[in-house]
Amino acid sequence: STDLKLLEEATISVCKSLVEKNPRTGNLGSLIKVFLSRTKELKISAECQNHLFIWQAHNALFIICCLLKVFISRMSEEELQLHFTYEEKA
Repeated sequence: STDLKLLEEATISVCKSLVEKNPRTGNLGSLIKVFLSRTKELKISAECQNHLFIWQAHNALFIICCLLKVFISRMSEEELQLHFTYEEKA
């Protein structure tokens, strides 16, 4: 769709920067870990109608999906694996 194309064009520089820096920073993995750790709270938030938390979770998942689309379309399987095997250096 047109909106998706506009989104991709508007965020390409940020995505390229993340692709370049992520093997050193582990930011994508951190975002995914935080999202997964907070999913347990989603059911409670829905029951309490905590729309702010649900909105934040939705946005985090949307960002993860957009970034993964860029990662998958631009790199090999081996390169992609590097982005998910980040180990913090002492």
